[in-house]
Amino acid sequence: MMQRKIYLFCLVLSMISFFPRASFAQKGKSEVSVAYGAYSIYTFVNERPYDVSSGVAQFNYKYYMSKKLTLGGVIAYENLSNWGSYLTFAPEFTYAYYDNKDARIRIKMYGGASVGLAVFDDTRTYNSYYSYHHDESGAKITGNITPFGIRIGRKLGGFLELGLGYKGLFNGGLSYRFSTKHWFEEKHYEN
Repeated sequence: MMQRKIYLFCLVLSMISFFPRASFAQKGKSEVSVAYGAYSIYTFVNERPYDVSSGVAQFNYKYYMSKKLTLGGVIAYENLSNWGSYLTFAPEFTYAYYDNKDARIRIKMYGGASVGLAVFDDTRTYNSYYSYHHDESGAKITGNITPFGIRIGRKLGGFLELGLGYKGLFNGGLSYRFSTKHWFEEKHYEN
């Protein structure tokens, strides 16, 4: 139990320290999103009755390093009935291979990948005296590959992704894009 808390604390601390550096790297925009995914890799790996999932709830942050490349992070949660739950922390990058930014309705197509840690909480219980169960709780390496994603909208947009990994085979949600001011530029204007 204590080991899981230490893993979680270190992971959150490293993600928090990653975001400010990325947002001060250069001028750009940021994007936050909430999403829901279905059919994660965990539902495919496990057999019944351990494959019934609540779905994958996600919170994402992205910083636009350029017009095509984003860096950010994902926090995701999934509960599998009669087995356990996964709380995932992963840095993520995306690359846009199509963007019609000058059109009236903006459509952006992209791909991406992420590798991170999933903290697993094993909740299986066995009531029989003869049942043997090894607690599988702890941190595990996980990842996600998204070969196809589409976002429609400018500041406020909806998106749908197809991929394989902890996010799910199908993943969709709402995102909001906003300007990120450069801290150096703000200090320059104060003088």
